[in-house]
Formats: sequence, C-alpha cells, structure tokens
Amino acid sequence: MGLMSAMNTAVFGIQYNQRQLDVTATNIANADTAGYSKKTISAEVYFDGLGNVAGMNATEVRRVMNEYVQADYFNSLSDTNYAKQINDFTDRLDDIFGTINDSSSLTSLAGQLSSALSVLINDPGNFAAQNDVVSIADSFARQLNSSYERIDDLRQEADNALSTQTDTVNGLLKSIEDIDDAIRDAYQSGISTADMEDERDRLVEQLSGYLDVNVSKGANETLFIQTADGQQLYADNQASTLSFTPSHILRPGEPGNTVMVTTPGGTSYDLIAASNSGAMVATAELRDDILVEAQAQLDTIAAEMSLAFSNVTVESSDVTVGLDSGFDLDVSALQSGNTITLEYTDTGGVAQTVTLVAVEDASLLPLDNSATANPNDTVFGIDISSGTPSTYITNIVAALGSTGLLVSNNGSDELRVLGDNTGPTTVESLNANVTVTANSDQGLGLAIFVDSRDSPVEFTDALEDGGQRLSYANSIAINPDLLADSALLVNYQTTPTANTANDPARAQFLASALTSSSTYFDPDTGIGSGSTPFQGSVIDFVNQTVSYQGNQAEDAATYAKSKETLTMNLAIRYEESYAVDLDTELAFMVQLENAYAANARVMQTINELFDELLNIV
Repeated sequence: MGLMSAMNTAVFGIQYNQRQLDVTATNIANADTAGYSKKTISAEVYFDGLGNVAGMNATEVRRVMNEYVQADYFNSLSDTNYAKQINDFTDRLDDIFGTINDSSSLTSLAGQLSSALSVLINDPGNFAAQNDVVSIADSFARQLNSSYERIDDLRQEADNALSTQTDTVNGLLKSIEDIDDAIRDAYQSGISTADMEDERDRLVEQLSGYLDVNVSKGANETLFIQTADGQQLYADNQASTLSFTPSHILRPGEPGNTVMVTTPGGTSYDLIAASNSGAMVATAELRDDILVEAQAQLDTIAAEMSLAFSNVTVESSDVTVGLDSGFDLDVSALQSGNTITLEYTDTGGVAQTVTLVAVEDASLLPLDNSATANPNDTVFGIDISSGTPSTYITNIVAALGSTGLLVSNNGSDELRVLGDNTGPTTVESLNANVTVTANSDQGLGLAIFVDSRDSPVEFTDALEDGGQRLSYANSIAINPDLLADSALLVNYQTTPTANTANDPARAQFLASALTSSSTYFDPDTGIGSGSTPFQGSVIDFVNQTVSYQGNQAEDAATYAKSKETLTMNLAIRYEESYAVDLDTELAFMVQLENAYAANARVMQTINELFDELLNIV
C-alpha cells in the first residue's frame, strides 16, 4: 500500500469515526426517549484500479430494528384493541342483566314472581299475596324498560365513539402524509430520514390500534397502507378521507351509519366491511350486533312472558263426515299475531305440523318458516283484515290446498279440517292460540302485561310495522286494570259466579305458564340456532339469557387478557430490537475513540515519513 493510499484510508477512517461518534452520542442522549430507535452509520468504501482506497461514503444513517417483529407487534395491536373494546362493553352489559344474587336482576325477579304466584295458589284470597304478585310483575316490567334503555345508551355511546375514532384516524393519516412528504424530500436530497421514520412508526403504531392495516414501503421510502381486504387507505403520499355521520337516533334492531372512505382517486368503500379487527371494528360490531342482540333478548323475554300469561288455547271439537274424521275450530277470536296449529299425517305417512299466523297487513304475505321459532313446522300467513271469520276460513282453505286435507267452512263459520280417507291423510290435532281481550269470561289467561307505546293495548305479537315484539321491552308495562284491582289474579269469571271468587285456578295457570309450559324461542336472540332453537319455559329462557351474557363477558375478558399478553410480549421484543443499550453504546464509543486515535497516529506517521523523504531530497 502506497503512502497516499494509507493517507486516504486514515483520513476516511477519521471521518467515519467522527460521524459514528456523533451518531453514538445521539443514541446515548436519546436512550430514554420513547420511540427512539438505535442508529448506526452505513459506510461504503471505494477503490481505485490498483486496489487502493479512493474514497468512502459514511453519510447514511440507518435505524437498527427487527422489522418482522415490528410488523407482528403492529398487527397484534388491532386484535388487542378490538378485544379490549368488546370486553369493556360486554362487562357493562353483563352488569345490566345482573345475576341471580342481585335482587333486582331479571332472573331474580322472575324467580320472585314464580314464588309469589305459588303463595297465591295456596291462599288466593290473601290481599297481600295478590299485591305481592302485582308489585313484582311491575318491577319486572320496569327492569326490562330500564335494561333496554341502558343498552340503548351503550349503543349511543358506541356511535359517539365511532365518530371520535373517525376523526382520530383522519388526523393520523394526515400526519403520516405530512411526515411522508418530509421523508420523500429528504430521501431525494440524500439527507437522513431515520429520525422521521421513528416518528412515522409511532403514527402507524397508533393507527394499528384502530384498524388492522397492511403497511408496506413505496417509492422514496414512503408508505403504502391498505385495509385488511386490500382497499386503499394511503398511497402515493396521499391519505384517503374517512367520513361518518353520527346516528343521533338509533332505530331498534337496525344498524347505525357506517364509516365511509373516499380515496384521492374518488373511489368510496365501507371501512368497517373492509376491516376485520381494531377498535373501530369492535365499536361498530357492538353498536350493530352485540347490543342489538341483547335488546332482542330483552324483547323476547318481554314478549314470551306476556304471551305466556295472556294467551289461551282454543280447543277444537271432534267431527266425522262419512269416512273422514277431523276437527272443527272456532277462529273468531284470532288477532294479528295469533296462531292456529294443525298436526296431520300426510299421504306418505309422515307427521307434519302447520302453523297458521294471522296478519292484518296482506303485504306481509307470504310468510316464510322463520316467522315462528319452531324448526319443524310449515308456516302460512292468513289475512284476517276483513274481521270476518268466514273470510278467514276462505284464506285458510287456499293456504292448505296442497296438504291433501279436506278444509272447509262447517256452515257455522268455523274451520273444519278433515283427513281424506282415500288419500289417505289423517288429522291428529287442531287448535288456536289466541290473546284474551278481557279480564274475565275468556278462560284463565290474563294480560298481566300490556304494550304502552301509544295507549295500553294487548300484546299479541303482531307482525305489522316491523313487528310488535321489536323494542317491546322498552314499552312493556303492568296492566293498569290489574294495578287497580289485584283480585283479578283470582277472579276470572263473572257468569256463572258460583265458586269462582278467590279461585286458585287462574293463579295455577299463570304459575304453570311461567315455569312449566314449554315453547321454542327466537334463535335470532343468540340463544340456540335456527335448526336447534332453545326450547323451555319462560323462566328457563330468562335464566339462560342472563347466563349467556355472563359467559359472553367472561369469554371476552379471557380473550382480551390473552391478546394483551401477546401484545405485551411482542412490545418487549420490539423495543429490545430497536432500544439503545447504554453499556453497549459507551463501550462502542471507547472503541471509536481508540480507532480515531489510531487513524490519527497513522496520519502522523505518514506525515513524518513525508518529511523524511523531503529531507532526503
């Protein structure tokens, strides 16, 4: 190696050492700065044709970090924030439903109502026992009202949170756009972008908590950000714009407004539908699914409790015409939402169940089988808007025309259904389930609860106007007649009056309806499924619903904890990959200082050699 090559090597070495000393000193000074990543100098050495050092470039400052760990950490943030949001709301939702140990919870009040009815059966003339039933029933209705309203408040809170989150994400994207502009300009000018990339990482880290995004590098070290399903969120140094209109009135059972994204190119898409995780997705899911489902559970409890008490069975009478036998049924008491159940054996010997559902709005027809929770029946809607039983029967004849049964008006405006001996088909049973319209002389049923939305009316489970069941938990109320006269619980008949005063029969009917009568419950509540809906008594469903909410909250807490643990572990690994180790940096500084001194000695030695050469000359 010639003296000039050695001189160049020493000069470049000093330059490199000086630059590295500056970077190392900066690392040490920022060791405790949050988000600061360790920096190092990247050096490139150039050689001439003879293999001598001709130059060195030591200007590029690079960050030290594990990008794979960083990507895993950012991805985990969306899952963790999603889980935290779900956990927070489901925990509060569980508090609304309460537990059996909470005297004001639905399950506790349902148990108290059952016990109060049992006491009344044993002592029907006891005024205090009568009032106890009324008082507990009133508390049950008010608890349903309160629970529904509190869940509505949670929905509104989620909607407000979605508005705030939208503004925050817009701000983050705009900040990324600003810093990307600076990074692009610095990159094109050959200036270090390392510190700016640290700042940008912090923004992407925050963004990842709201949405599960895919982040990659574009031209000039700028970013390209997409949603989970590949929709553009940020590209070419331009941020898309999020827009959200707060849903000031959240309609029962309906979703609120969604978050729309407009790209710089003018394309629009639904951000929530394009994402899988993150706080924003959780917030929308809570508002439109989880909380709506909880309200549907309350509506179902209110509806089935009302129907259990107020609906009575209208039995049919046996009839035989020639070789064909079947039943005659009085259908005059049908109201919208009431049903007729027909069981028969078809020509193939297969047992069939048909449910006829009364409606007053013909535009709802035809109904599909989901109109009832029973997975084993065939449903037909029957228009009763005429108010004339003969017309009801005409519509029923048309509906059952394909069954092979002999269906007709028996001449007294009663429905007659016969098996066909030549078919052959046989009728096994025929009855109607109708809502009582008076407090007496209509059997043992009693409308303990009424729908108070406009004025107190019977709850019949009508399907019109979106269904009477929808948001019924918010309007269920104790029958004002019962508040005025608790003796209605034991007096159900005015003619004849003999042996009906303080009769325990009605109390027995009501108690059995609450605890023993079994029915299918709407699978849209999340309890059971379409093929195997929950079946049991009303009080069974109340208990199952409270248990469901408790399990949902517990599962959400467990999931949130596991995701938080994973994110914490990844955060530690991520920080370790970029954090400044003071001991290491101080030791490296000593090495640099020694190398600087060595290069200086080389230069001094070369200078002395040049002096000697000049003296010789």
